[in-house]
Amino acid sequence: MNKLKDKLITGIFNDSFAPITDGVAMVTKQYALWLNRKAGPSCVVTVDSSDYYDNEEFPVYRIPSVALAARPPYRAGITILGELAEKRLRGGILKEKLTINVFDIPFDLVHSHCPFASGMLAQNIARRRDIPLVTTFHTKYRPEFEQALKVKPLVAIAMQYVREYYKRADFVWVPNKETIPILRDYGYSGDLEVMPNGTDLFADVSEIPLLRQEGGVLLNVPDDRFVFIYVGQHIPEKNVDLIIEALNVLDQRGIPFKMVFIGDGKYRGAMEKRVGELGLSQKVEFRGIVRDREVIKRAYARADLMLFPSLYDTSSLTIKEAAALNLPAVVIRNSPTAEGIVDGQNGFLGDNDQRDYAETIARAIQNESLRKAAGEQARSTLYSSWESVIDIVQNRYAEIVRSWHRR
Repeated sequence: MNKLKDKLITGIFNDSFAPITDGVAMVTKQYALWLNRKAGPSCVVTVDSSDYYDNEEFPVYRIPSVALAARPPYRAGITILGELAEKRLRGGILKEKLTINVFDIPFDLVHSHCPFASGMLAQNIARRRDIPLVTTFHTKYRPEFEQALKVKPLVAIAMQYVREYYKRADFVWVPNKETIPILRDYGYSGDLEVMPNGTDLFADVSEIPLLRQEGGVLLNVPDDRFVFIYVGQHIPEKNVDLIIEALNVLDQRGIPFKMVFIGDGKYRGAMEKRVGELGLSQKVEFRGIVRDREVIKRAYARADLMLFPSLYDTSSLTIKEAAALNLPAVVIRNSPTAEGIVDGQNGFLGDNDQRDYAETIARAIQNESLRKAAGEQARSTLYSSWESVIDIVQNRYAEIVRSWHRR
């Protein structure tokens, strides 16, 4: 290619995608969706998910996979060859499984969001086609490896693999500045760029009162009840135990509330058991996975606080989603997800301690004007739409491709 085309052909590669609903799967979808709408043809390359069929605006190509017993519902790609399956619903009609050789797609740039099967395939495509590979570091892999592998030498080998993957990429992005020290600690010393995430949720300020009312009906809570919400994976790495123990402290203080957990994961059973042991079953509800974004929007609108004490996440989409509905979050001080949050101004910061976290929640709910002002500032300072983020992304892609062909 001698000159930059008006429309770039891009591939977005990640091992998690629908029906999985984690944050990086959402990032993957929104990249492909908005790039396809605004910048040129884009597709997703991900691992197969058994009997799931895609119904997206853009092509989705699936790598053969096997279930990960240690991390349901995740799956591991078992090949990095080019023959991939496209399983699609069009207009509600099931189409036959189609096969495509992804090496035949004339990509101008490929962007991986994980270093595993799909990420290796993106790397192979980039080298074979002589095009740039962009990769984004989203996940703290060390805790996952330590939990899954147990043995230190195996963890060291896995970490070396991750480090070498990022070293071989042409451009490495992170979602915020707080993530940079994590990747540096993993041994990566190359250049890094910050490219923030966005959210697909939005409501005009004038719509929020009605959405809040509808959310109250949806969650079956009276107007005078404090509602807390957590949206995300139900795994211990997300520090969900801290939420439950802090709720117990609030309950002992006689503070009325309803806690709503949205999502699922291998730790849900243990969470439900602990809630029962503490006598909180009437005040805590586990809703499971909610795929309807309008339902999620109304749940955020009705909530009074978003509880997200994760020390595991490098960046939280759910905090941005909550901010879109004027909902402030309670996060852990000095955690990566606390970037951009000023205590009492656009959110609330607590320590990684059940009593301090509970006290932070109590401080927020007992001062309505403070809480509402923090929600408004969260919207002003933390919210950004995916469309606006992808405008930045596509301009950076164009710069990368242009410089690549000037080498």
